[in-house]
Amino acid sequence: MKDITRAILLCILAVSLNFMTGYLFLDIFHIPLFMDTIFTVAIVFYCGLIPGLCVALSYNIIATFTLVIRGFTFEPYPMLFGISGALIALSTWFFARQKEEFRISTSVTLIYLVLIAVISSFCSIISSGIIDYVRYTVANLPDRVGPVRAFTEAFVNQKFSLFAACILGQIPSSITDRLITTFLGFGVYKLMVRVLGEEKW
Repeated sequence: MKDITRAILLCILAVSLNFMTGYLFLDIFHIPLFMDTIFTVAIVFYCGLIPGLCVALSYNIIATFTLVIRGFTFEPYPMLFGISGALIALSTWFFARQKEEFRISTSVTLIYLVLIAVISSFCSIISSGIIDYVRYTVANLPDRVGPVRAFTEAFVNQKFSLFAACILGQIPSSITDRLITTFLGFGVYKLMVRVLGEEKW
């Protein structure tokens, strides 16, 4: 019961910190990086798949309902990005569950982290591109996703289909974001181990 309570508290903290980093990068600095999965990655490494999925899905559901508070028009579509978050958590867990292999050497750890970043990038690009395609065909994307929209419209102007443009428009931000957040998330996990001790799962 104590372990479950700690996992729940860590998940709540992770969702809150994902909000903070996402808000800083997108809303404050207007940098075309999402940075809202650092602590999802950390929770997957530390607590496992189910807590990681809870963080990913909770973040996107709550984020949808805070749009008005943050000064944006309410729209339900951001909830769909929970699918991308869940795929990121799943692809991270696929490698993170082999913790003993991360201890072999720094080089092996780096290879695994790059693999996680590449595979989660692919999952994020495809799923988010499809979601954006749906959003484009139903309603205009809000200005707060301007960087992704700019990339997408650049491909449309090059005579790509809207569906292809929505997928390709995700690539610059998603690849960079996944590389940074995967490595930072692993760093947060190592800090958690040092401060809280190794989690058993």
